Amino acid sequence: MSIAPASRGDLMPTSHPVRPPFSMRHAFALAFDLSVWRDPVHSLLVPFVLRSPWMVALALLFRGDETPRGGRAALIGALALLGQSVTWWTVDAMLRFRARSVFNTARDVKPASALECYARGLGRLPWLYLTEFVRNIALTFAFGFFVLPGVLLSYRLAFSTEAVVLDEPDLGSAFRHSFHLSQGRFERWLEMIAVSVALALAGLFTTVTLYLIFGPSDAWWLWLLVGSLLAAAIWPIIQYAWTFFYLRLIEVETHGDGRDPRAGADPVSAGTKTQGPGPARARGLI
Repeated sequence: MSIAPASRGDLMPTSHPVRPPFSMRHAFALAFDLSVWRDPVHSLLVPFVLRSPWMVALALLFRGDETPRGGRAALIGALALLGQSVTWWTVDAMLRFRARSVFNTARDVKPASALECYARGLGRLPWLYLTEFVRNIALTFAFGFFVLPGVLLSYRLAFSTEAVVLDEPDLGSAFRHSFHLSQGRFERWLEMIAVSVALALAGLFTTVTLYLIFGPSDAWWLWLLVGSLLAAAIWPIIQYAWTFFYLRLIEVETHGDGRDPRAGADPVSAGTKTQGPGPARARGLI
């Protein structure tokens, strides 16, 4: 049974005046605070444990010159790819709900139940898959024409997955909302992309360097697996940062009319109202 997303009217506290959209530095400060300090088990450890077996299975199945052939091998590979994709999307959806449960909260506020966040994430999984699929098809055609259309479309659809998981009921609404939120924020988007790519590639670059120094030539697939696992281990930080950035844009959008958007909100739909500085500011991160 699909679990409907919370409405945009049930998101953020109103205990502070509206501020300009915060920077990439602020988004990643909040992401590191939640994943490393406040909730490392369900933010980093559990997602890695859920994702890594599928990656290892695919690496062992298609390693080097020992790639198996035949219908059975193709079926096993397809099932492994499906399991990896479903696990990845489910964990990402959970992380989005978990981030929203602590947005604009005090340091001692605990994130919402991981099981509740997983349940809500699973409820939005069909729409998340459809949004990812359609967006990737559109980007493939856009980049096929030229680089610039692809970049512009990537920018305008940057928040569509966050929107369809957290707020919007369907694909069309998520795309329209992403177009609206991204307007006039191209530089901030470029900053987020640059830091996200740098973090994701850091593990791969480290692995390549170690391979060139120590790795035997016939075990390149093993080193590639290690690099992929390192990238997967830090991915929740990147996902948190994009979710916090999206939530900040929603906060600005929602507070524009002066309403209190928290009436009737539940712990996953909105962060607990804070009486002091947020966690990142309290730690001197921003």
